[in-house]
Amino acid sequence: MNFNSLKRKIFFWIEKLQISRKERLAFTAMLILLFMLLLLNFWMQSAFNYDQERYDGIVAEFEKRSAIIVQQEKELEQKYNPNFTVSETQIPDTEPVEDEPATDDETLPVVSIININTATSAELQTLDGIGPVYAARIIEYRKLNNGFDSIDELINVKGIGEKRLENIRPYIKLKD
Repeated sequence: MNFNSLKRKIFFWIEKLQISRKERLAFTAMLILLFMLLLLNFWMQSAFNYDQERYDGIVAEFEKRSAIIVQQEKELEQKYNPNFTVSETQIPDTEPVEDEPATDDETLPVVSIININTATSAELQTLDGIGPVYAARIIEYRKLNNGFDSIDELINVKGIGEKRLENIRPYIKLKD
């Protein structure tokens, strides 16, 4: 059986199916696309091999950066709440106990939540990242706009961006 007779039989078979030329072209294009996708799938599966050494390096870098972040969080917590000491393994077994009122013989400063509508410049400067210039801008904005309606309104103060606002958000409030 030569190539021409095979070709005639294929065309004869296609003619028996009564497939139009456009349908044959669409079917051929779909077969070519399927073949290309199969080749791409095979190539992608063989290209992404698992390398344990590389994985271990990534895990080590992740653990290193995580430890740095945990240390920074502990430093911030210690800065804003010096009385707070919790070990990593300590898990509370009981209901949290309310803090007792401060006595006169306690010398450690207690960080409180500041009302941005009534705070003085000195009180605002106790917030992380707020110095005398930012405190003055906050007070000026507060005077011009009759106070703050929401904490997010601090974004309108020149120099206070999303990151600075997120850093001070836990330590500010609007009402007493």
